[in-house]
Amino acid sequence: MSKAKKQLHVVSISSGKKGCKVSRPFLVTNPGDKVKFQNKTKGKVYLHISEDKIFKKGMFSVAKGKTLTQVTRRVNRGVYPYAVFCEEKAKFCTGSSMPIIIVPR
Repeated sequence: MSKAKKQLHVVSISSGKKGCKVSRPFLVTNPGDKVKFQNKTKGKVYLHISEDKIFKKGMFSVAKGKTLTQVTRRVNRGVYPYAVFCEEKAKFCTGSSMPIIIVPR
């Protein structure tokens, strides 16, 4: 059985008239995959992952116009919600639902 190829996933955080938005609100990632968080807002964004063991840190920030890449760690299979606070709008990112990280293996 061959090992699955590691992937790079991109999650983009942007702002608009109504507030901030996370593109790719449903992220499916496996241990060893890289997740690049891109901040396209005019201020810092703060992320809080419900399961703090998915990445090296459960809470981190990304400066305006910057990216931060995290490596998915080995965790239990599951669905993990996370929150993104947008400094520019002084609000949490909204959408049809809270963004989630899905770890299928």
